[in-house]
Amino acid sequence: MLRILTLLSFVFAGLPAVVTAQEKPVYDQVVEILASERGTVRRWAYPPKLTVIHDGDPYRDQINGMVDMVNAQVPGFPGIGAVEFFDLSQFNRRLAGNTQFRMPAADYDGVAGSIVRATFAGEQADQDLNVTGSIFIFLTGLEDGITLGALTQSTKRLSRQFAEGGDMRCYFNVMSLNDELRAGFIFLNMDDALTPVAECLYEEFMQTLGLLNDSQGSSVFTFDNTGTVRENREPDFQLLRALYSQDVTPGDEAHKVADVFLNMQQPRLVGAVAQP
Repeated sequence: MLRILTLLSFVFAGLPAVVTAQEKPVYDQVVEILASERGTVRRWAYPPKLTVIHDGDPYRDQINGMVDMVNAQVPGFPGIGAVEFFDLSQFNRRLAGNTQFRMPAADYDGVAGSIVRATFAGEQADQDLNVTGSIFIFLTGLEDGITLGALTQSTKRLSRQFAEGGDMRCYFNVMSLNDELRAGFIFLNMDDALTPVAECLYEEFMQTLGLLNDSQGSSVFTFDNTGTVRENREPDFQLLRALYSQDVTPGDEAHKVADVFLNMQQPRLVGAVAQP
């Protein structure tokens, strides 16, 4: 059994055949990526609405393509309910003190589950601009990004690195209730010419779907905290398919999803594990 588990840690269909001695076994990487602070998994139970708040290029084609790819590749995922783009330039007042993000207790706009309502306050009440969403992508300058991070309660260690202009030019935050994801916020620093927009959009979006953490130095998954472009993203989608399989429910232990992920590989591993 030990030999089989060892082989399974190193040989996966579509995954690199060799994992360095310094790298964690793939099974451990899966657990690390999926586990919340309680060791449980979190996922969406209803189709989240994606709202892009931008000040400049909205990256429509890229974002719509990313959504289509997830919907097609992960049959168990409830799907993105809608995609909306909100041009921040139409709001001509400073954000600080004039913007609110609220998650009503009741359903909003006929969407099952909680949805966040953002209000950009105008000079008078009838000039308020309202937008709703479950996952917000903020494509803004650094100043607005910091303000929106505070307004959405997304202030944590990564936001500090984001503000300091270090390697983390993008980050995400999620909120959940009983391990069901209820809100997600993605921040990209569009003031920084070095921000890898395509890679940031993909990685942070996938993480708001329940791939909660990075596995530092992973040669298998995109979620390694480096921004490295990976040509083979099939392992990422295999992981998402395992999370949204019918055998998994929100609140399950991360190890359960790792087992599901492992079982997805087994039909192609029979010959490998059977060798003496």
